[in-house]
Amino acid sequence: MYLKNLTVLGFKSFADKTSLNFQPGMTAIVGPNGCGKSNVSDAIRWVLGEQSAKALRGGEMADVIFNGTDSRKALGMAEVSLTLGEVDADHLRSAGVPVEFNEVTVTRRVFRDGGSEYFINKVGCRLRDIQQLFAGTGVGKTSYSVMAQGNITQILSSKPDDRRLVFEEAAGITRFKQQKKEALRKLEHTDQNLLRVEDTIKEVKRQIGSLQRQAGKARRYQALATELQLLDTQLARHQFDLLQEEIEVRETELARTKLDFEVGQETVLRLDDEVLQLRQQLSELDHTISGQQQVGLELKAEVDRHENKIEFNQQRLQELQDQNARALHDITQSREHTAAGNDNSDQRGATTACTCACSCARSRASRRSSSSATARSMPKISPRPCRSRSSRPRS
Repeated sequence: MYLKNLTVLGFKSFADKTSLNFQPGMTAIVGPNGCGKSNVSDAIRWVLGEQSAKALRGGEMADVIFNGTDSRKALGMAEVSLTLGEVDADHLRSAGVPVEFNEVTVTRRVFRDGGSEYFINKVGCRLRDIQQLFAGTGVGKTSYSVMAQGNITQILSSKPDDRRLVFEEAAGITRFKQQKKEALRKLEHTDQNLLRVEDTIKEVKRQIGSLQRQAGKARRYQALATELQLLDTQLARHQFDLLQEEIEVRETELARTKLDFEVGQETVLRLDDEVLQLRQQLSELDHTISGQQQVGLELKAEVDRHENKIEFNQQRLQELQDQNARALHDITQSREHTAAGNDNSDQRGATTACTCACSCARSRASRRSSSSATARSMPKISPRPCRSRSSRPRS
């Protein structure tokens, strides 16, 4: 496995996308101070998973992003891709990468808001996956493959334990120590889980009697529920049969009711016709009664007229009888006076008086006949009786 390519974009002084190709063997980067030689090693250390901004000669992780110059504006992202060639497939499988690749490209991105992204062959991954990929290979942020200025002196003057880490990394046992540490951590976590499981088992054993009783109740409940469901089904079937019979009876009654309704409707129509005819006959009878009442009124009026005539004639007859009686009385008195005076002159006066009385009687009879004729022609006019001078009593 060897370093094949390094691509840098927006990392420190690399504002533009810069790609460095490395051939097998030794490659040296030379240049004056401040040209960015150390930035190349910082990019390699950073893409391998370095989390300390101080180790990258900065105050925070966002300082690795290009901050701009007088002629160029700052960028919002820094990206570094590291490509390794002639990678062992067994090593990839042991690192957790199940696909066989001839080369591996590791990419890291950082944004100004603090977000980071990691990729292995353009597939998103975790920082831990990258650290596990390079464990035991001598390539890493703290391995001996990246030696900055003064690191050799620091190793020689460091404690034996610190130097031991370098030798273990060179021997390739660092990965196994990490795996051992991870396994121990998992075992510890498993022991804690076992303790919780034992506590759960104790609690379950303590509750098993109650649970058994509840299970028995549940089984009885299921049996009773099944029996109840069967009984409900039978009851529903029985009710369905009863309702079906009732429906048939009601349909028969409905048909009979419809027939009765049709007959009743025909009867109603016939009775309506009869009522109409009776109303017509009643109207005709009312008209006839009105005519008869009118005729009766006319006859009553005529009867009243005749009664008035009769009453008038009776009054007139009574008056004539009274006048005749008075005339006879007058004649009698005249005769008496004449007999008392002169018999001859009395005889002549009596003859004259008799002649006058006869004349008056004839005139009254003629007036009576004329009055009757007038009353027939004018019944509403009540005649006034008229007395002749001759009928008046003499003084």
